[in-house]
Formats: sequence, C-alpha cells, structure tokens
Amino acid sequence: MFQFIPHRPDRITPFDIAALPKIRFGWGIRHQLADYVAQIAQNPLFIVSKQVFHSDFGQAFFADVKNQGDPLYIEPVSGEPSPQQVDNIVARAPADIDWVIGIGGGSALDTAKAVAGLLPSRTSVMDYLEGVGAGKPYPGDALPWLAVPTTAGTGSETTKNAVLSQLGQFKKSFRHETLVAKEAWLDPAFLPSLPEAVRYATAMDAFTQLLESYVTRKANPLTDALAWQGMQLWHQALAETHSPQETIRQDAYGRLMLSATLSGITLANAGLGAVHGLAGPVGAYCKAPHGMVCAALLAPITAANITALQQENTPQAQHTLHKYAQVGRLLMQDSALDEAAALASLQQKLHTLSQDYGPGSLARYGLNEEVIEQVIATCRAGSMLGNPVVLSDAVLADALRQCL
Repeated sequence: MFQFIPHRPDRITPFDIAALPKIRFGWGIRHQLADYVAQIAQNPLFIVSKQVFHSDFGQAFFADVKNQGDPLYIEPVSGEPSPQQVDNIVARAPADIDWVIGIGGGSALDTAKAVAGLLPSRTSVMDYLEGVGAGKPYPGDALPWLAVPTTAGTGSETTKNAVLSQLGQFKKSFRHETLVAKEAWLDPAFLPSLPEAVRYATAMDAFTQLLESYVTRKANPLTDALAWQGMQLWHQALAETHSPQETIRQDAYGRLMLSATLSGITLANAGLGAVHGLAGPVGAYCKAPHGMVCAALLAPITAANITALQQENTPQAQHTLHKYAQVGRLLMQDSALDEAAALASLQQKLHTLSQDYGPGSLARYGLNEEVIEQVIATCRAGSMLGNPVVLSDAVLADALRQCL
C-alpha cells in the first residue's frame, strides 16, 4: 500500500556501515540470560539500572547468577551517566573483569559501554570525550560487553557512542567502533512494567531517530530501508499497547523494541538532525528527559525543515520532501494523499503525537529564554550537521519557543 521511497539512484555516494552486535529477539528470552552469561564470562561486571535491580526479574536474575558460583560484581545506576560516575565505576572494578553486562535503559547501556571501553586502560573518559575532553586518541582496546535494553528508545545497544553529561555544562559522546556491543538481547517483556511516561518518552525518541536518519544529508540506501521498516513497525504500536487483547499488546511491545533497535542502527550510520542537535544542549542545561525533548521539538523542527526545503529548488530538496510526504501517508494510512496534503498531514500528525505522548511544555524542566540563548550558542556541532537543510538561529530559537 505504501511505496518505499528509495535513495536517489543517481546520487548514491560512498558510505560505510558500522559493525553490529549479534542480535537476539524474543518475548521472555531474558530468562535464558543467567545461564548464557555463565557460559561466556568468568568474572562479569553487571551495570544495571536501579529500577531493574530492585524488580522481581532483577532479584531472580542475580540469584540465578549467584547460584552459578561466579563472583558477583554489580553496579546499580540511575539517571544520565556523568564522566565522574563512569570513572568511579572503572576505579572500583576488580582487575579480572572479562565481560561487562549492561541491563537497563539507554543511560545504563551508555554507562556499560563507556566502562567496557575504559577498563583495559583504566584511563579517564575525559581523555576521549568529544569536544570537552583532552582530545587523546582512544586506543580501541575495549572489553566485550552485552546489552540488554529494558526500554525501547535510544538504540544504544547498536551504537558506538556512549552519551555522558554534566548538568549545566555539556552532553557529549565517547565514541569508537570497538565500543559496539558484542551482543544485544531484545526482550519486549520488559516494556509492560515501564511507567507510562518512560514508555512514551523512549518511544518518541526512537521515532525521532528513525525520521531524522531517514531524511538526513548522510542517508544511504541501507539506512533508508531500515528507517522505513522501523517507522512501519512503530506506527500505531504505542496505541496498541493499550489493547485489551494480550496477543496484540505483546506484538505492539515487540514492534516498539525492534523499531528502537533499528533507530540505533540508522542513527549510527546516517546521523540525525536538528531535533537531536538541539536536544543535546537542552539536556545539558535542563534536567529534561531526552525523549520528552525530542517529542516536543519534532513537530516544529519538521515544519521548519519542510518550509526551508520548499524554498530550495534542488533535486535533493525535492527528494527529501518526497520522503517526508511518504512518512505523512504512512502515519495517516492514506496512500492517495498528494504531496502537499501529505506534508500538511505529517506536520499535523507530529503535533498530535507530541500532544498525546509529549511533555506539554519544556518550561516545566527549566527551558526559558536564557537557556534558549545558551542552546543556540552551542548547537551547531554534532547532529545538527546532518539536518537536511541549514536552519537559521532565529528559526531554531522559534522552534524552542514553541515548546514553552
């Protein structure tokens, strides 16, 4: 029903696809994890979100691991990881750790990823953190690590960067190809127990990553196909998690989990855009959940991109508009919409999604005119470089004001 818009066949420029972890997917596979860890690791370090650690699954899992007879090294974590937190975990870890097992949301997985990268050298993450670190080349001697995401949002299980932040100062990445997880275990059974606000925020992050990587300047034929598949999986999944039928709910949770993992693959290989270009600095200056920032910014930034692209009379701009229009047809489930109607429908649908699943206002997290000025002054690096069109400071500031 919905025709896939391929990458422009006359403009396939050279591209690379980063290494991927071995991916295992299935409802309930987490119950096989303790036995598997015992097979691959002699002295694993577990980095686990506090919510999971104190859950029924967490207590049963660590009881099973302990029964295997191996030493038990656990670091429960909460909140977004800071460089100091990562360095402290590295300093405490025993010398004979041979695997890192990360279980939790994106923050827990980013912590595990950074720790795995630093344990062999016992150096500080500030030696390598982009933009704010010492600028030293990372030697690439990471320990193997296994990712078990318990949310469906960041896609950290398939990316090569760990995002670390210092509130009020920065939110930056520790990045290297050897930081990619060796394996990722995707169990949608984690998702029903999430607080609704967390489920909504992470899901909106995943969709934003899929849409931005689909229209980015660095998109390629493989990332286009994966992003399109991810958006099809994501569509209606949040609503269907409220279905009275268990089979429909389970399928919806599975689609959310897979769409998030695909978003990690596409962002790692095609980059992102202005939503994430702004979301990083906003997260540095405001204690705002990343997914909520994305949910608030997606509609105004997409509208700004479409307006700017319509003013550019280039083949690439027209192709990107075709992509945006096709996403509009997908979300509206109407393949007959002409391009103008599809673009208008996309913008309205994204606004509705923000109302249904977003924060209402980012002012509740501290966004104000002073913060907007700081964000605009620091947003031009990183993800902003992949946006399909250059947006002026005034346009970006207006998008932020629409989130107040």
